[in-house]
Amino acid sequence: MDGIGNTIVGTILKSPLHPVLSGSTVLVKYRGTRTGNEYVTPVQYADAHHGLVVLAGEPDTKTWWRNFTEMQTIQVLFRGDWVPMTAHALCGDEDPDAVIPLLRSYSQRFPKAVGRLDGDDLDERARSAVVVWLRSTSDAG
Repeated sequence: MDGIGNTIVGTILKSPLHPVLSGSTVLVKYRGTRTGNEYVTPVQYADAHHGLVVLAGEPDTKTWWRNFTEMQTIQVLFRGDWVPMTAHALCGDEDPDAVIPLLRSYSQRFPKAVGRLDGDDLDERARSAVVVWLRSTSDAG
């Protein structure tokens, strides 16, 4: 999504109209690990394992998820409320056993997105996937 699209989605999610999008999209607010700048970006999510899972689309060309290779506390605009959560990026080529159940949850909600990953089945697709696991700060650890 481009900058204008992100702005429009963010405006809707922050408004009383948020139910139109908040069943599938959240805003994540975080500090860049290199820059220290605050960023806010919309992402599609699915419910997963006591939290939310986000599939990083085109992970080779996108950088936002790299801020979470080490677990970080962020704010998530979830169904109209800012909620503190932890974010942790998991790479399927490094930890497929952790990624597979999260990707399975994401696939149930967004099968076309997962179907675009390299591979013939979920196990193979997990190896090319990067997912960001968002959990309540009280559940993470």
